[in-house]
Amino acid sequence: MKFSILKEEITPHIPVLQGGFAARTHKSEGIHDNPYATVVIIQANKTVIIIALDLLYGDRSFANGIKKAIYEKYGLKEEDVIINYSHTHSVVGVTGEEDEGRSSRLYSINDDNFEWNMENKEKNTDFSEDIKYFRMIRSKIINMINRGLKNLIEGEAYICKGSSKFGVSRRYPWEGGVLWKPYFNKEAIDTDLFLIKFIDKNGKLRGLIFNYACHPTTLGSDNYLISADYPGVVRKYLESQNPGMISVFLQGCGADIKPYITADNDKFKSCNFDELETAGRFLATEIQALINDNEDQKDTIKGSKWRRIDFNIRTDSVEIKLYSETWDIQKWESLQNDPKTPEYRKPSIKKVIQNMKEGIVKNYIPYYISLFRLDDRTCIIALECEVVSGIGKNIKKILNNEDAIVLGYSNSIVCYIPTRKILREGGYESESFISARLAGPFVPEVEDIITGKAVLMAKSI
Repeated sequence: MKFSILKEEITPHIPVLQGGFAARTHKSEGIHDNPYATVVIIQANKTVIIIALDLLYGDRSFANGIKKAIYEKYGLKEEDVIINYSHTHSVVGVTGEEDEGRSSRLYSINDDNFEWNMENKEKNTDFSEDIKYFRMIRSKIINMINRGLKNLIEGEAYICKGSSKFGVSRRYPWEGGVLWKPYFNKEAIDTDLFLIKFIDKNGKLRGLIFNYACHPTTLGSDNYLISADYPGVVRKYLESQNPGMISVFLQGCGADIKPYITADNDKFKSCNFDELETAGRFLATEIQALINDNEDQKDTIKGSKWRRIDFNIRTDSVEIKLYSETWDIQKWESLQNDPKTPEYRKPSIKKVIQNMKEGIVKNYIPYYISLFRLDDRTCIIALECEVVSGIGKNIKKILNNEDAIVLGYSNSIVCYIPTRKILREGGYESESFISARLAGPFVPEVEDIITGKAVLMAKSI
Protein backbone atom coordinates (compact mmCIF):
# COMPACT_ATOMS: atom_id res chain seq x y z
CA MET A 1 0.00 0.00 0.00
CA LYS A 2 0.93 3.65 -0.32
CA PHE A 3 -0.04 6.62 1.80
CA SER A 4 0.43 10.35 2.34
CA ILE A 5 -0.40 12.38 5.44
CA LEU A 6 -0.28 16.17 5.30
CA LYS A 7 -1.45 19.05 7.49
CA GLU A 8 -2.00 22.79 7.11
CA GLU A 9 -3.10 25.33 9.68
CA ILE A 10 -6.57 26.76 9.10
CA THR A 11 -6.55 29.60 11.60
CA PRO A 12 -9.39 32.06 10.85
CA HIS A 13 -8.15 35.17 9.05
CA ILE A 14 -10.13 37.58 11.24
CA PRO A 15 -11.42 37.67 14.83
CA VAL A 16 -14.39 35.31 14.86
CA LEU A 17 -17.44 34.48 16.92
CA GLN A 18 -16.39 31.10 18.31
CA GLY A 19 -19.09 28.43 18.30
CA GLY A 20 -20.20 25.86 20.81
CA PHE A 21 -21.16 28.04 23.77
CA ALA A 22 -24.20 30.31 23.64
CA ALA A 23 -22.80 32.27 26.61
CA ARG A 24 -20.07 33.93 24.55
CA THR A 25 -20.75 37.64 24.00
CA HIS A 26 -18.05 38.80 21.57
CA LYS A 27 -15.48 37.73 19.00
CA SER A 28 -12.20 35.93 19.64
CA GLU A 29 -9.34 37.96 21.08
CA GLY A 30 -6.35 36.06 19.76
CA ILE A 31 -4.81 32.64 19.16
CA HIS A 32 -3.62 30.15 21.75
CA ASP A 33 -2.78 27.42 19.22
CA ASN A 34 -3.52 27.00 15.53
CA PRO A 35 -6.28 24.68 14.31
CA TYR A 36 -5.31 22.35 11.47
CA ALA A 37 -6.75 20.52 8.51
CA THR A 38 -5.15 17.12 8.06
CA VAL A 39 -5.43 14.90 5.00
CA VAL A 40 -4.78 11.16 5.00
CA ILE A 41 -4.53 9.51 1.58
CA ILE A 42 -4.54 5.70 1.51
CA GLN A 43 -3.94 3.91 -1.78
CA ALA A 44 -4.10 0.17 -2.29
CA ASN A 45 -6.58 -1.48 -4.66
CA LYS A 46 -8.34 1.92 -4.62
CA THR A 47 -7.73 5.40 -3.21
CA VAL A 48 -9.57 6.86 -0.22
CA ILE A 49 -9.15 10.12 1.66
CA ILE A 50 -9.80 11.08 5.28
CA ILE A 51 -10.02 14.80 6.09
CA ALA A 52 -9.78 15.75 9.77
CA LEU A 53 -10.62 19.34 10.74
CA ASP A 54 -10.06 21.23 13.99
CA LEU A 55 -13.48 22.84 13.74
CA LEU A 56 -16.73 22.83 15.71
CA TYR A 57 -18.78 21.43 12.84
CA GLY A 58 -19.63 21.86 9.18
CA ASP A 59 -22.99 21.82 7.43
CA ARG A 60 -23.85 20.07 4.16
CA SER A 61 -23.09 23.21 2.18
CA PHE A 62 -19.52 22.93 3.47
CA ALA A 63 -19.12 19.15 3.16
CA ASN A 64 -20.71 18.96 -0.29
CA GLY A 65 -18.53 21.84 -1.48
CA ILE A 66 -15.35 20.08 -0.35
CA LYS A 67 -16.37 16.73 -1.83
CA LYS A 68 -17.50 18.32 -5.09
CA ALA A 69 -14.08 19.97 -5.53
CA ILE A 70 -12.30 16.68 -4.84
CA TYR A 71 -14.50 14.82 -7.35
CA GLU A 72 -14.05 17.43 -10.06
CA LYS A 73 -10.26 17.45 -9.71
CA TYR A 74 -9.47 13.82 -8.82
CA GLY A 75 -12.58 11.80 -9.70
CA LEU A 76 -13.00 10.43 -6.19
CA LYS A 77 -16.62 9.69 -5.33
CA GLU A 78 -18.43 11.00 -2.26
CA GLU A 79 -18.18 7.59 -0.55
CA ASP A 80 -14.38 7.61 -1.00
CA VAL A 81 -13.97 10.69 1.22
CA ILE A 82 -14.63 10.98 4.95
CA ILE A 83 -14.76 14.44 6.56
CA ASN A 84 -14.52 14.45 10.36
CA TYR A 85 -14.68 17.46 12.71
CA SER A 86 -12.90 17.43 16.07
CA HIS A 87 -15.77 19.52 17.52
CA THR A 88 -13.52 21.88 19.44
CA HIS A 89 -15.62 24.64 21.00
CA SER A 90 -12.79 27.13 20.62
CA VAL A 91 -12.92 27.57 16.84
CA VAL A 92 -16.03 27.94 14.64
CA GLY A 93 -18.74 26.12 12.75
CA VAL A 94 -18.37 26.41 8.98
CA THR A 95 -20.59 26.66 5.95
CA GLY A 96 -19.96 26.64 2.21
CA GLU A 97 -20.73 28.75 -0.83
CA GLU A 98 -24.14 27.32 -1.61
CA ASP A 99 -27.36 28.19 0.23
CA GLU A 100 -28.53 24.61 -0.27
CA GLY A 101 -27.43 22.55 2.69
CA ARG A 102 -26.70 25.56 4.91
CA SER A 103 -27.42 25.06 8.58
CA SER A 104 -30.64 26.49 9.99
CA ARG A 105 -28.54 27.91 12.84
CA LEU A 106 -28.09 31.28 11.20
CA TYR A 107 -24.88 32.72 12.51
CA SER A 108 -21.79 33.99 10.77
CA ILE A 109 -18.23 33.72 12.01
CA ASN A 110 -18.13 37.51 11.55
CA ASP A 111 -21.05 38.23 13.91
CA ASP A 112 -20.30 40.29 17.00
CA ASN A 113 -22.49 38.14 19.24
CA PHE A 114 -25.23 35.52 19.15
CA GLU A 115 -28.40 37.30 18.05
CA TRP A 116 -31.51 35.41 19.07
CA ASN A 117 -33.92 37.57 17.03
CA MET A 118 -34.38 35.05 14.23
CA GLU A 119 -36.36 37.39 12.00
CA ASN A 120 -33.43 39.79 11.88
CA LYS A 121 -30.95 36.96 11.32
CA GLU A 122 -32.85 35.44 8.43
CA LYS A 123 -32.93 38.79 6.66
CA ASN A 124 -29.51 40.16 7.50
CA THR A 125 -26.97 37.35 7.98
CA ASP A 126 -23.92 38.07 5.83
CA PHE A 127 -21.95 34.93 4.99
CA SER A 128 -19.23 36.63 2.95
CA GLU A 129 -16.51 36.01 5.57
CA ASP A 130 -17.72 32.43 6.04
CA ILE A 131 -17.41 31.84 2.30
CA LYS A 132 -13.89 33.31 2.28
CA TYR A 133 -12.96 30.93 5.10
CA PHE A 134 -14.53 27.98 3.27
CA ARG A 135 -12.57 28.80 0.12
CA MET A 136 -9.32 29.02 2.10
CA ILE A 137 -9.93 25.62 3.71
CA ARG A 138 -10.99 24.08 0.39
CA SER A 139 -7.89 25.44 -1.35
CA LYS A 140 -5.59 24.03 1.32
CA ILE A 141 -7.29 20.63 1.22
CA ILE A 142 -7.06 20.42 -2.58
CA ASN A 143 -3.40 21.49 -2.50
CA MET A 144 -2.60 18.89 0.16
CA ILE A 145 -4.30 16.16 -1.87
CA ASN A 146 -2.37 17.27 -4.95
CA ARG A 147 0.97 17.14 -3.11
CA GLY A 148 0.06 13.89 -1.40
CA LEU A 149 -0.86 12.05 -4.57
CA LYS A 150 2.41 13.15 -6.17
CA ASN A 151 4.46 12.01 -3.17
CA LEU A 152 2.89 8.78 -2.01
CA ILE A 153 4.96 6.74 0.45
CA GLU A 154 5.30 2.99 0.17
CA GLY A 155 4.75 1.25 3.45
CA GLU A 156 2.37 -0.56 5.75
CA ALA A 157 -0.22 0.31 8.37
CA TYR A 158 -0.95 -1.29 11.73
CA ILE A 159 -3.96 -0.99 14.02
CA CYS A 160 -4.09 -1.12 17.80
CA LYS A 161 -7.05 -1.02 20.19
CA GLY A 162 -6.21 0.49 23.54
CA SER A 163 -8.30 1.93 26.34
CA SER A 164 -8.52 5.27 28.14
CA LYS A 165 -10.57 6.88 30.90
CA PHE A 166 -9.82 10.36 29.57
CA GLY A 167 -13.54 11.12 29.31
CA VAL A 168 -16.39 11.29 31.82
CA SER A 169 -20.14 11.16 31.23
CA ARG A 170 -22.07 14.40 31.76
CA ARG A 171 -25.35 12.52 32.32
CA TYR A 172 -25.77 11.77 36.03
CA PRO A 173 -28.76 9.45 36.68
CA TRP A 174 -31.27 11.05 39.06
CA GLU A 175 -34.82 10.00 39.96
CA GLY A 176 -35.55 8.45 36.58
CA GLY A 177 -33.96 11.35 34.71
CA VAL A 178 -30.53 12.94 34.56
CA LEU A 179 -28.60 15.87 35.94
CA TRP A 180 -25.84 17.76 34.09
CA LYS A 181 -22.97 16.70 36.35
CA PRO A 182 -20.06 14.24 36.24
CA TYR A 183 -21.03 10.58 36.31
CA PHE A 184 -17.94 8.61 37.30
CA ASN A 185 -18.91 5.29 35.75
CA LYS A 186 -16.69 3.85 33.01
CA GLU A 187 -19.69 1.94 31.63
CA ALA A 188 -21.22 5.33 30.75
CA ILE A 189 -18.37 6.21 28.35
CA ASP A 190 -16.65 4.59 25.40
CA THR A 191 -13.15 3.80 26.62
CA ASP A 192 -11.86 2.57 23.23
CA LEU A 193 -8.68 4.29 22.07
CA PHE A 194 -7.95 3.20 18.50
CA LEU A 195 -4.65 3.92 16.77
CA ILE A 196 -3.55 3.33 13.19
CA LYS A 197 0.14 3.89 12.52
CA PHE A 198 1.69 4.31 9.09
CA ILE A 199 5.22 2.97 8.60
CA ASP A 200 7.36 3.60 5.53
CA LYS A 201 9.38 0.82 3.87
CA ASN A 202 12.41 1.77 5.98
CA GLY A 203 10.47 1.15 9.18
CA LYS A 204 10.05 4.82 10.11
CA LEU A 205 6.81 6.00 11.73
CA ARG A 206 5.34 8.61 9.37
CA GLY A 207 1.77 9.02 10.54
CA LEU A 208 -0.66 8.15 13.30
CA ILE A 209 -4.45 8.25 13.46
CA PHE A 210 -5.84 8.36 16.99
CA ASN A 211 -9.55 7.96 17.65
CA TYR A 212 -11.37 8.64 20.92
CA ALA A 213 -14.90 9.74 21.82
CA CYS A 214 -14.92 12.92 23.91
CA HIS A 215 -16.00 16.56 23.56
CA PRO A 216 -13.03 18.96 23.14
CA THR A 217 -14.46 21.28 25.81
CA THR A 218 -11.57 21.45 28.24
CA LEU A 219 -11.74 25.20 27.69
CA GLY A 220 -15.09 26.79 28.44
CA SER A 221 -17.21 29.72 27.36
CA ASP A 222 -14.84 32.14 29.12
CA ASN A 223 -12.10 31.33 26.59
CA TYR A 224 -11.81 33.84 23.74
CA LEU A 225 -8.59 32.48 22.22
CA ILE A 226 -8.65 30.20 19.18
CA SER A 227 -7.62 26.65 20.14
CA ALA A 228 -7.89 23.07 18.93
CA ASP A 229 -8.39 22.14 22.61
CA TYR A 230 -7.02 18.79 23.82
CA PRO A 231 -6.55 17.22 20.33
CA GLY A 232 -4.10 20.03 19.57
CA VAL A 233 -2.07 19.36 22.72
CA VAL A 234 -2.01 15.63 21.98
CA ARG A 235 -0.83 16.33 18.44
CA LYS A 236 1.92 18.68 19.62
CA TYR A 237 3.21 16.19 22.19
CA LEU A 238 3.13 13.13 19.91
CA GLU A 239 4.84 14.92 17.04
CA SER A 240 7.58 16.19 19.35
CA GLN A 241 8.15 12.64 20.60
CA ASN A 242 8.12 11.15 17.09
CA PRO A 243 9.99 13.46 14.69
CA GLY A 244 8.77 13.20 11.11
CA MET A 245 5.36 11.86 12.12
CA ILE A 246 2.04 13.65 11.56
CA SER A 247 -0.76 12.77 13.98
CA VAL A 248 -4.46 12.87 13.07
CA PHE A 249 -7.37 13.02 15.50
CA LEU A 250 -10.67 11.41 14.51
CA GLN A 251 -13.60 12.21 16.80
CA GLY A 252 -15.77 9.32 17.92
CA CYS A 253 -19.34 9.21 19.23
CA GLY A 254 -18.68 11.39 22.25
CA ALA A 255 -21.68 13.71 22.28
CA ASP A 256 -22.41 13.05 25.97
CA ILE A 257 -18.78 12.86 27.15
CA LYS A 258 -16.50 15.61 28.53
CA PRO A 259 -12.79 15.54 29.43
CA TYR A 260 -12.32 14.05 32.89
CA ILE A 261 -10.24 17.02 33.99
CA THR A 262 -13.30 19.28 33.70
CA ALA A 263 -15.08 17.32 36.45
CA ASP A 264 -14.98 19.36 39.66
CA ASN A 265 -16.67 17.24 42.33
CA ASP A 266 -20.39 17.43 41.44
CA LYS A 267 -20.09 20.01 38.65
CA PHE A 268 -18.07 20.84 35.56
CA LYS A 269 -15.57 23.67 35.31
CA SER A 270 -13.86 25.63 32.56
CA CYS A 271 -10.18 24.73 32.62
CA ASN A 272 -7.28 27.12 32.18
CA PHE A 273 -4.50 26.59 29.66
CA ASP A 274 -2.23 24.83 32.15
CA GLU A 275 -5.00 22.33 32.84
CA LEU A 276 -5.57 21.95 29.10
CA GLU A 277 -1.89 21.09 28.73
CA THR A 278 -2.13 18.56 31.58
CA ALA A 279 -5.18 16.89 30.04
CA GLY A 280 -3.67 16.68 26.57
CA ARG A 281 -0.37 15.32 27.82
CA PHE A 282 -2.22 12.66 29.84
CA LEU A 283 -3.95 11.28 26.73
CA ALA A 284 -0.80 11.70 24.64
CA THR A 285 1.21 9.72 27.19
CA GLU A 286 -1.29 6.86 26.99
CA ILE A 287 -1.01 6.92 23.20
CA GLN A 288 2.78 7.07 23.29
CA ALA A 289 2.87 4.03 25.57
CA LEU A 290 0.97 2.09 22.92
CA ILE A 291 3.30 3.35 20.21
CA ASN A 292 6.26 2.18 22.27
CA ASP A 293 4.74 -1.31 22.49
CA ASN A 294 6.39 -1.85 19.16
CA GLU A 295 6.83 -5.20 17.52
CA ASP A 296 9.07 -5.76 14.51
CA GLN A 297 6.15 -5.22 12.10
CA LYS A 298 5.11 -8.86 11.95
CA ASP A 299 1.41 -9.62 11.90
CA THR A 300 1.30 -11.71 15.05
CA ILE A 301 3.71 -11.25 17.92
CA LYS A 302 2.86 -12.77 21.27
CA GLY A 303 1.70 -10.02 23.60
CA SER A 304 1.68 -7.30 20.95
CA LYS A 305 -1.35 -5.04 20.65
CA TRP A 306 -0.62 -4.15 16.99
CA ARG A 307 -1.98 -5.94 13.92
CA ARG A 308 -1.00 -5.31 10.31
CA ILE A 309 -3.83 -4.16 8.04
CA ASP A 310 -3.98 -6.27 4.87
CA PHE A 311 -5.53 -3.65 2.64
CA ASN A 312 -8.40 -4.55 0.35
CA ILE A 313 -10.30 -1.28 0.40
CA ARG A 314 -14.04 -1.15 -0.19
CA THR A 315 -16.31 1.84 0.41
CA ASP A 316 -20.01 2.43 0.76
CA SER A 317 -22.39 5.22 1.72
CA VAL A 318 -26.12 5.67 2.19
CA GLU A 319 -28.58 8.40 3.10
CA ILE A 320 -31.49 7.42 5.30
CA LYS A 321 -34.25 9.32 7.11
CA LEU A 322 -34.46 9.72 10.87
CA TYR A 323 -38.04 10.45 11.88
CA SER A 324 -39.46 12.44 14.75
CA GLU A 325 -42.75 12.56 16.59
CA THR A 326 -45.15 15.41 15.78
CA TRP A 327 -46.20 17.62 18.67
CA ASP A 328 -49.28 19.77 18.34
CA ILE A 329 -48.99 23.55 18.23
CA GLN A 330 -50.31 23.88 21.78
CA LYS A 331 -47.42 21.85 23.14
CA TRP A 332 -44.92 23.97 21.24
CA GLU A 333 -46.56 27.17 22.47
CA SER A 334 -46.41 25.88 26.03
CA LEU A 335 -42.69 25.26 25.59
CA GLN A 336 -42.23 28.73 24.11
CA ASN A 337 -43.90 30.32 27.14
CA ASP A 338 -42.10 28.19 29.73
CA PRO A 339 -39.69 30.44 31.69
CA LYS A 340 -37.31 27.48 32.00
CA THR A 341 -36.82 27.32 28.21
CA PRO A 342 -33.38 28.77 27.34
CA GLU A 343 -33.44 31.94 25.27
CA TYR A 344 -31.27 30.43 22.54
CA ARG A 345 -33.93 27.79 21.86
CA LYS A 346 -36.92 30.14 21.62
CA PRO A 347 -36.23 31.35 18.04
CA SER A 348 -36.25 27.75 16.80
CA ILE A 349 -39.47 27.04 18.70
CA LYS A 350 -41.06 30.16 17.22
CA LYS A 351 -40.03 29.05 13.73
CA VAL A 352 -41.51 25.57 14.24
CA ILE A 353 -44.80 27.10 15.39
CA GLN A 354 -44.84 29.44 12.40
CA ASN A 355 -44.13 26.57 10.01
CA MET A 356 -46.86 24.39 11.51
CA LYS A 357 -49.42 27.19 11.20
CA GLU A 358 -48.46 27.37 7.52
CA GLY A 359 -48.90 23.62 7.14
CA ILE A 360 -45.17 22.86 7.06
CA VAL A 361 -44.31 19.89 9.26
CA LYS A 362 -40.68 18.77 9.35
CA ASN A 363 -40.72 15.27 10.81
CA TYR A 364 -37.38 13.84 9.70
CA ILE A 365 -33.79 14.74 8.92
CA PRO A 366 -31.73 13.18 6.10
CA TYR A 367 -28.86 11.24 7.62
CA TYR A 368 -25.65 10.19 5.90
CA ILE A 369 -23.57 7.14 6.82
CA SER A 370 -20.32 6.26 5.06
CA LEU A 371 -17.93 3.38 5.53
CA PHE A 372 -14.37 2.46 4.65
CA ARG A 373 -13.59 -1.22 4.90
CA LEU A 374 -9.79 -1.41 4.99
CA ASP A 375 -9.54 -5.20 5.24
CA ASP A 376 -11.73 -8.07 6.43
CA ARG A 377 -11.03 -7.20 10.07
CA THR A 378 -10.94 -3.40 9.97
CA CYS A 379 -13.53 -0.76 9.11
CA ILE A 380 -14.15 2.94 9.72
CA ILE A 381 -17.81 3.91 10.06
CA ALA A 382 -18.57 7.65 9.79
CA LEU A 383 -21.85 8.92 11.25
CA GLU A 384 -23.34 12.37 10.83
CA CYS A 385 -24.30 14.70 13.68
CA GLU A 386 -23.51 14.62 17.39
CA VAL A 387 -23.90 10.93 18.15
CA VAL A 388 -24.03 9.83 21.78
CA SER A 389 -21.58 7.22 23.03
CA GLY A 390 -24.17 4.46 23.44
CA ILE A 391 -24.77 4.22 19.69
CA GLY A 392 -21.07 3.90 18.88
CA LYS A 393 -20.66 1.26 21.57
CA ASN A 394 -23.65 -0.71 20.28
CA ILE A 395 -22.26 -0.83 16.75
CA LYS A 396 -18.87 -2.03 17.99
CA LYS A 397 -20.48 -4.59 20.27
CA ILE A 398 -22.33 -6.20 17.36
CA LEU A 399 -19.17 -6.10 15.19
CA ASN A 400 -17.16 -7.64 18.01
CA ASN A 401 -15.07 -9.88 15.79
CA GLU A 402 -13.30 -6.96 14.18
CA ASP A 403 -11.76 -3.55 14.81
CA ALA A 404 -14.57 -1.11 14.05
CA ILE A 405 -13.71 2.57 14.43
CA VAL A 406 -17.02 4.44 14.75
CA LEU A 407 -16.89 8.19 14.16
CA GLY A 408 -19.46 10.81 15.01
CA TYR A 409 -19.23 14.44 13.84
CA SER A 410 -18.69 13.40 10.23
CA ASN A 411 -19.81 15.01 6.97
CA SER A 412 -22.23 17.49 8.60
CA ILE A 413 -23.83 18.25 11.96
CA VAL A 414 -27.47 19.22 12.50
CA CYS A 415 -28.25 18.09 16.06
CA TYR A 416 -27.66 15.39 18.67
CA ILE A 417 -28.59 11.80 17.91
CA PRO A 418 -29.85 10.15 21.14
CA THR A 419 -30.48 6.58 22.20
CA ARG A 420 -33.95 5.50 23.32
CA LYS A 421 -32.61 5.47 26.89
CA ILE A 422 -31.64 9.14 26.59
CA LEU A 423 -34.99 9.97 25.01
CA ARG A 424 -36.70 8.32 27.96
CA GLU A 425 -34.51 10.03 30.59
CA GLY A 426 -34.53 13.47 28.98
CA GLY A 427 -31.74 16.00 29.36
CA TYR A 428 -29.78 18.20 26.99
CA GLU A 429 -28.94 15.55 24.41
CA SER A 430 -32.62 14.57 24.04
CA GLU A 431 -33.76 18.15 23.36
CA SER A 432 -31.56 18.97 20.39
CA PHE A 433 -34.45 18.26 18.00
CA ILE A 434 -35.60 21.78 18.81
CA SER A 435 -32.51 23.34 17.21
CA ALA A 436 -33.08 21.09 14.18
CA ARG A 437 -36.63 22.51 13.97
CA LEU A 438 -38.19 19.07 13.95
CA ALA A 439 -41.86 18.71 14.76
CA GLY A 440 -41.07 16.74 17.91
CA PRO A 441 -38.44 14.53 19.55
CA PHE A 442 -36.85 11.69 17.61
CA VAL A 443 -38.71 8.41 17.65
CA PRO A 444 -36.99 5.80 19.86
CA GLU A 445 -36.16 3.64 16.84
CA VAL A 446 -33.52 6.05 15.47
CA GLU A 447 -30.93 4.19 17.55
CA ASP A 448 -31.90 0.87 15.94
CA ILE A 449 -32.04 2.35 12.45
CA ILE A 450 -28.53 3.80 12.63
CA THR A 451 -27.02 0.79 14.37
CA GLY A 452 -28.68 -1.70 12.05
CA LYS A 453 -27.79 0.16 8.87
CA ALA A 454 -24.14 0.67 9.90
CA VAL A 455 -23.74 -3.00 10.86
CA LEU A 456 -25.36 -4.23 7.64
CA MET A 457 -23.08 -1.99 5.59
CA ALA A 458 -20.01 -3.26 7.44
CA LYS A 459 -21.00 -6.88 6.95
CA SER A 460 -22.16 -6.57 3.34
CA ILE A 461 -18.83 -5.28 2.03
